Amino acid sequence: MQIERGAGVREVVAPKGWTTARIEAWLDWAEAQPTDYPGAAAPGLAPDTPLDPTLASGPDRWAHRLAAWGLALGRLGSAEEALAFRAALFDLAVRGLAAPGSAPAPSGPAIVHADRTAPAGGEDLTVTFTAEDAAALALIRVAPAGAVNVFALGDEAERATAMATLRLALEIELREHAGARPIALCVAGVAERLVAEGLAFTSDAGRARAAELHAGATAAIDDPEMALRLGGLSLGAAPWPGPARLAETLDGETFRVMDEAALLGLAGLGVDTDVARTVVLGHGTLEGAPAVDHAALTAKGFTEHEIGAIEAALPAAQRLRDAFAPAIVGVGFVRDVLGAGDEATQPGFDTLALAGFTTDEIAAAERFALGAGDLSDGAFLDAEARALFQGAAQVSHEARLAMAAAVQGPLIAPPITVLDLPHTASAEETARAWSSAAASGVRAFRLRHAPSPIAFEPAAPASAPTPPALRDRVVERIVEVDRRRRRLPDRRKGYIQKAGVGGHKVYLHTGEYDDGELGEIFIDMHKEGAAFRSLMNNFAIAISIGLQYGVPLEEFVDAFVFTRFDPAGPVSGNDRVRSATSILDYVFRELGISYLGRGDLANLGGAELNADGLGAGEAEPAPISHFISKGFSRGAAPDNLVYLPTAGRPGPRAGQVCPACGDMTLVRKGQALICETCGARREGDIGAI
Repeated sequence: MQIERGAGVREVVAPKGWTTARIEAWLDWAEAQPTDYPGAAAPGLAPDTPLDPTLASGPDRWAHRLAAWGLALGRLGSAEEALAFRAALFDLAVRGLAAPGSAPAPSGPAIVHADRTAPAGGEDLTVTFTAEDAAALALIRVAPAGAVNVFALGDEAERATAMATLRLALEIELREHAGARPIALCVAGVAERLVAEGLAFTSDAGRARAAELHAGATAAIDDPEMALRLGGLSLGAAPWPGPARLAETLDGETFRVMDEAALLGLAGLGVDTDVARTVVLGHGTLEGAPAVDHAALTAKGFTEHEIGAIEAALPAAQRLRDAFAPAIVGVGFVRDVLGAGDEATQPGFDTLALAGFTTDEIAAAERFALGAGDLSDGAFLDAEARALFQGAAQVSHEARLAMAAAVQGPLIAPPITVLDLPHTASAEETARAWSSAAASGVRAFRLRHAPSPIAFEPAAPASAPTPPALRDRVVERIVEVDRRRRRLPDRRKGYIQKAGVGGHKVYLHTGEYDDGELGEIFIDMHKEGAAFRSLMNNFAIAISIGLQYGVPLEEFVDAFVFTRFDPAGPVSGNDRVRSATSILDYVFRELGISYLGRGDLANLGGAELNADGLGAGEAEPAPISHFISKGFSRGAAPDNLVYLPTAGRPGPRAGQVCPACGDMTLVRKGQALICETCGARREGDIGAI
């Protein structure tokens, strides 16, 4: 499949069904691998040995290198044993049964060795209750790490074999330090395995089973990239993310599906999985929804066009409001039909509320179309079953601490239970969380305060000092403009430029004022992810608002040309721009050339384009700017160019204007005037040609 990387689009061989994010996690890891090999290597283990191309050869390069070092260090007794080890390690990686950890990171949240009755404090801390555990956690940060997927490895013997293979790989990575320093051998998918087996995370049986699944592990670390390389599984003693997860189409579009662990757990209980799927994921449509169905939308002025766009956006929507965003249903519709003002272009604008739907109606329709996201209110489940399918958001601090205490016994470095606190947590609330962790018997935990929302403003003290006056500063340019917004005419000129940048189609739409000045742009991408397309759409809206409030176009051009990010590369379909370092570089090169006469931004030599499409004519007071786009003509049409209905054109097809089609191809044939374009015929002498 094709993956966009820093150098462009890259063809990658990957296991079937893996998401782009998972593949990229492997590619990022592969690019950071060490490349050292022992001085002498047996046949089949030399540095120039051909590698399997899966995941840019990263897994096989990892297995091949460790096999060579294992043989050189005497950890593998023969070349045959080394080759068998290489094959086994590679097989674990490409089947998603094991994954290496990220590069060692010596830095991280501060580790504090504290007494169990110590005061809490307000900062984010990793807390241990013994000096030994503090030292172990510090060492494990720089240890070779890897995890085995115990969810996929249900068979005890297979799981033990996989653990032994990965353990040996991590010990070889230590070289001469093997045995003297710890390795971070972890397990992933414990919470998923509990759900599949019908054991609640919060139950005694679930905690006992989790302890069994940790047999052979040495640590439980928090490594999101390693978890992603295993498909987004839970790590160590962490709870299950929940019954819904993201999948991906071949063209990169994401959509929600039921988690495999949930399906196995539901099947074990004899529950109809189709019913459960509807509760979690919804019906995927608003047809038949309460309050906000197709009929209700039609009554509010929505047409088949807007309803179709909404239905197409539902699979990727996180909230119902996302599918009704102005970028989806159209800013013009929201303004002209629903009566919105300038606020329609603001982030978070609520089209549904503007249309007159209440909060309760929106919530009911959202649950119908998008589902609840969990099984907490599934009427077909009893209380015990609902506890089984609790996602991470529903698991209490006490349950997390109890699970960590149950599995930490044999581990060199204990799991770190993260206790999330709101950004407004007081010192007393923080102290209670500390005391709860101390009473649970865990060896380590972390207090993590949520970041403050952007709009959060802490109350100022009554005697707050007056802020100092701002000093004058020199700015590069001062532009004085009217603060009022200059509205575009309802019927406006402009042009559409279709091009390809690095193989990705881009459609640039422009809108102009009557004097030819640029007033708005739209940027549409072809077959891009919904997030990227929405980002480009909203970026174009921001530029348009700036232009309408008087920001000079040249300021935007100077700011965004030469920006670098993918997609980039050769440009097709544009006569003046032949390469670009990014989509934005291409767009603002095109706008600079067309509207500012910035020939320096073109990278195609040759004569200036005569793109007016009208030919020469005799001058009259009526300016041609009323009929053509200044941007389309790239300013090549002179200011005194006019439109003359009876102007002649050179060549054999010159004639009068045809009243039927408007072309200048009405010529005399006998006693009649006949249009050579559309065939219209007029009898009689209506003027000399």
